[in-house]
Amino acid sequence: MMKKYSDFSKGSEWNKWDLHVHTPCSITHHYGENNDETWEKYITDLEALAPEFVALGINDYLFLDGYERILDFKNQRRLSNIKLLLPVVEFRISHFAGVDFGRFKRINLHVIFADETQLSLSTIKSQFLNTLEQSYKLESNGSEWHHAITKESITELGRKIKASIPLDQLSRYGSDLEEGFNNLNIPHEKIFESLAKPCFKGKYLICIGKTEWDEFKWTEGSIATKKDIINRANIVFTAAESVEKYDGAKKKLTDAHVNNLLLDCSDAHQYSNV
Repeated sequence: MMKKYSDFSKGSEWNKWDLHVHTPCSITHHYGENNDETWEKYITDLEALAPEFVALGINDYLFLDGYERILDFKNQRRLSNIKLLLPVVEFRISHFAGVDFGRFKRINLHVIFADETQLSLSTIKSQFLNTLEQSYKLESNGSEWHHAITKESITELGRKIKASIPLDQLSRYGSDLEEGFNNLNIPHEKIFESLAKPCFKGKYLICIGKTEWDEFKWTEGSIATKKDIINRANIVFTAAESVEKYDGAKKKLTDAHVNNLLLDCSDAHQYSNV
């Protein structure tokens, strides 16, 4: 974000940016039901941020619904304390961290796009989000799920998965949308391919989640893949508990000779007073 020259009359200025803030539209969050009451509480919480916070990355899984809702509030003259709002789309990609597949984690990849003055949401949707597809062969008889990524298609995936679960086990599972999302992985090659269009040149950054990447084991057959994923990213996200833990995480990346541009963010899924 550029400022007028007069804004720099007092010299350098340090601000805080949090580029990993989820909204009540995220498929997984702890704000409460996605309704007007929850959104009012959420926006009020953001408006109460310390004054040094001037930029936020509005982060949701797979979609831009939360960012669009926040722009509506901004147009109503809310969030006057925040000078820059960036849309961030988070994906779980097809690489698994760790070896305990009863509680496996996927590596998270985030795309931070330029704000709406530089890149329209309609372009992000039509030229990126709507181009992503995935397919799964769910039954040996040939039944296959193959769709573009929409809430409706993810819900269908969850419904098909739950249909194969014994009835006495269904209580352990969430909604069709949640279970579809929990099982959906996007190959990172597809993400990079869709971003390789002229309309996106210089208008996005790739971020990788440090915690999940760190749990991706250094094995003889995975070293190149582990390094490739993080070195393709512009930024590495973390949510450190202290400065000492941040410094230790950065040193670990440096010692591994990989991308060590580590950015501390909240990864907020709940209100600030929780």
